[in-house]
Amino acid sequence: MSRFARASAILCLALLPVTAALAAGEPKAAAILFETRQLDLIDKGSEVTYRFEKTGSNEQLVGKDYADDIRLSVAKVDDKGAREVIFKIFTGANARDPQNWPDLTINPLFIWYLDRAVSTFNSLAGGSHMYLKHKIREALAGADAEPVKVDYNGKQIDAFKVAIAPFAEDPSASKMQGFHKSAFTIVVSNQVPGFFVDLQSDFVSTQAAGPELKEHIKVVGVGEAK
Repeated sequence: MSRFARASAILCLALLPVTAALAAGEPKAAAILFETRQLDLIDKGSEVTYRFEKTGSNEQLVGKDYADDIRLSVAKVDDKGAREVIFKIFTGANARDPQNWPDLTINPLFIWYLDRAVSTFNSLAGGSHMYLKHKIREALAGADAEPVKVDYNGKQIDAFKVAIAPFAEDPSASKMQGFHKSAFTIVVSNQVPGFFVDLQSDFVSTQAAGPELKEHIKVVGVGEAK
C-alpha cells in the first residue's frame, strides 16, 4: 500500500458530519479538515472535477507552467455511507494510474494536496519529509477557520478559509533556502460537493535570486461519473 493510500485509509475513520463540524460558529481547522465526512457531499455516480494550475517565475528551477484536471468519482455507497472512490490525477500523457479505494469518508484530494505540498517544499528547500509533514499538520491543528463568502455556480455561498505559514518561525528557517515563509490556504464549504473549494500553495523565496512557485487547485463542477 502506498503512503498516500495509507494516509487515506487512516483518515477515512473520521465520523463527524460536515454540517455538525461547521455549526459551531468559527470551528478549528483540525475539526473540519481531519474529522469530517467530506464525501457525504458527493452522491453515487457523481464526479467532481478540479482544475490544477502551476505557475513559476523560473522554468529552469521550478519547471514549466502546467494546468490539468483532477477528477474524483463515487462508484458505490455502502450502508454506512462510506464511498468507493476513483481518483484520477491529470490527463493524457501526464495521467497517473487511477486510484481506487473502498470505504472512504474524507476527500483524497486533500491528502494528495498535502503530500504534494511536502514534496514540493522538500525539492525547493530541503528537509525531512516526515518533519515537514509534521510541521504542516501541527500548523493546521492549531489554525482557526475564518468564515468567508465564495462564488460557486454563479452564486455566493458560505465557506471557511484556513491559512497557515508553518515554517515562518521554524528554528531551522535559515536552512530553508529562503522558503520559510511559504504559505498554504484552504477553502471549504458544505455547499460544494467534495467539500473543498480552493487549495493553494505559495512557495516564495525571500532570497534575492530565489524563484517563486504557485500551485492552485479549484473545484470546477459536478457531473455524472465517466
